[in-house]
Amino acid sequence: MHKIITSTLTLGAALFLLAGCSSSSSSSKTASSSSTTAKKSSSAQTSSSTSSQSSQAETSSASSSQVAATSSTPWNSAKAQQLRSFMNSWGPSMHQSYAELSPGDYQWFGGVNNTIGSYEGDGSTFEWSTTGTGNYDYNVVAMYNYNKSPQGDGNASTNIGEYHITYAFAYHNGQPVALVSKSTNGGMVWTPTKNATVQSNWARIAGSATN
Repeated sequence: MHKIITSTLTLGAALFLLAGCSSSSSSSKTASSSSTTAKKSSSAQTSSSTSSQSSQAETSSASSSQVAATSSTPWNSAKAQQLRSFMNSWGPSMHQSYAELSPGDYQWFGGVNNTIGSYEGDGSTFEWSTTGTGNYDYNVVAMYNYNKSPQGDGNASTNIGEYHITYAFAYHNGQPVALVSKSTNGGMVWTPTKNATVQSNWARIAGSATN
């Protein structure tokens, strides 16, 4: 009888130990699986974050390149609109109205010229430019004309008359300069404007950071 009880106890203890080992092994596998899943998730998040940062860096680099390219051009449509608004408001304050000339408006007083004119008669070269840059002494980006009469009245016109006040807005050696022509013979002769309002506003618009 004693031997039977002892055997029974021994068998029970063995079964208990076996169950414990199985539970421990299962817990260990579960913990290992959880750890592996966490590592994979962390790795995926790190990869996603790195990819996102790389994409943002590329976008930022592209934007910077676009800004740099735009900034390298001193003249653009936004500045043209600013100058147009200024001339449309300033002209009436002087009891004058100005018409904006285009590169095709070469009908000066006295006939058709192939060039815009000369700077104080010294033979400096003038030509239209859509960007404010070029191989000329004066790269003209905009021009406005007002035709007046000996009686004092006048009108805006793209056909420059004998009695006129014409402004040419240009870049000379990379710097903005506002020129005016009031010549009534000998072609268009340009000189820097003495109107401080025109010159200061042109310098402000031409040198603005608008792209």
